[in-house]
Amino acid sequence: MNSIFVECFGTIEDPRVDRTKKHLLLDIIALGLCAVIAGAEGWEEIEDFGQAHYAWFDGFLGLPNGIPSHDTIARVFSALNPDEFQATCMNWFEQVRSLEPETVIAVDGKTLRGSSRKRKGLKGLHIVNAWSCANGISLGQLKVADKSNEITAVPKLLKQLAIKGAIVTLDAMGCQEEIISDICDGGADYVVALKGNQGELHEAVKDSFTLADKGAMALTVSHATDEINADHGRVDQRTIEVIDACALNGFIDSRWCKLSSLIRVTLHREEANTIQSEQRYYISSLTSEAPLTILRAIRQHWQIENCLHWSLDVSFNEDGCRVRDENAALNLSWMRKFALGLLKKNKSFKASIRRKQRKAAACTDYLTRIIAEI
Repeated sequence: MNSIFVECFGTIEDPRVDRTKKHLLLDIIALGLCAVIAGAEGWEEIEDFGQAHYAWFDGFLGLPNGIPSHDTIARVFSALNPDEFQATCMNWFEQVRSLEPETVIAVDGKTLRGSSRKRKGLKGLHIVNAWSCANGISLGQLKVADKSNEITAVPKLLKQLAIKGAIVTLDAMGCQEEIISDICDGGADYVVALKGNQGELHEAVKDSFTLADKGAMALTVSHATDEINADHGRVDQRTIEVIDACALNGFIDSRWCKLSSLIRVTLHREEANTIQSEQRYYISSLTSEAPLTILRAIRQHWQIENCLHWSLDVSFNEDGCRVRDENAALNLSWMRKFALGLLKKNKSFKASIRRKQRKAAACTDYLTRIIAEI
């Protein structure tokens, strides 16, 4: 087993008592990661994958008592500290993969629907995720009790990340003074959506653009138009308008840290011979002199939906996973995100994530290339 893998994962505290340690902790972690890369959706499938490829695993794992049973695998991942496991995975990833400097970090939440326990009245675990748009990987996750608690969870997640120099994007749930202050304190900029949850600010921004449209205020509005996007019989084009927040002192609440720009994005969509327009509003610490930078950050925010959440549901069947133990569900969720990052970074086989999983399951040579550093 690669020394870097041993060095990183060897720091994880083994939660088992000595008399139950019939299998090496590093063996179980390596088996779990490899199986999830190959599309395993639960503990039984991880065991099945190990048994099917026993000879391959025996070449670099200890396996003193063979492949562990699915019950053993489940117990170990139920006992592992999710925060420690996540931090160790990222430490290993950063040591063996070259990463681009962070540009846009998108933050959003997702519910593990299969983890709900309806008979006990417990909803599925809700997790806030941070996504690196530059590297196409998940940077971290943090569990919250329910979606309303994203407001308190996001600052905790941000403090775990190296956000300096990046642009942090959030939906309207993240438009909170504490969150924005934490982003600024971390040396990052922000672009945050506005909706009814910030009624006064939302209305003030809308009114600012209404007055500017009517020429009632001497406001300079910066404009930029994104390239036309034509796909699936639909033609989209976005136009951004930005007002310098400094020109509205006294009109816009000054509590928002480093607020520099008020933003209106208009989406023009042509589909089935009909034309629709939709307007959305944002605030940002970026200056009004960079409207195209702001617009691109807004568009990149949707990577967390399209590249992460969609892939987890479609390629990894996350919503169908019925693991309900909290630690186990969190650790398995992180393994899916970690596996997704490894699959995306591997360019030796250009295909969809699902095809890459199937090839990894059938061809250990390809799986070896994905995890060659282990």
